[in-house]
Amino acid sequence: MVTHISGSTASPLSGGEAGAKAAKKPASPQGSLPSVTESADLSSQVALAGRVVAQPSIRAEEVERARALVASPNYPPRAIVEAVAKLVAESNHALE
Repeated sequence: MVTHISGSTASPLSGGEAGAKAAKKPASPQGSLPSVTESADLSSQVALAGRVVAQPSIRAEEVERARALVASPNYPPRAIVEAVAKLVAESNHALE
């Protein structure tokens, strides 16, 4: 849940049925204190963010995989190259 400067809250899915359910949610009995569920959600989001930050910015195994693909004479596959070429030719023709 995101709190705006005005103090209103909005769910990332604030449109449609999800937004209607969020709007009908009763206020917390403690006033502005978050519920246990919201605290758990925040804790899991903080933990996920910490794991993401801890990931190395360069993964050696992916760099090696990319090098192997680029060195391969069959990469990208001929069918992919032909399909992309066809799309480019069709889009250029449509612009004319």
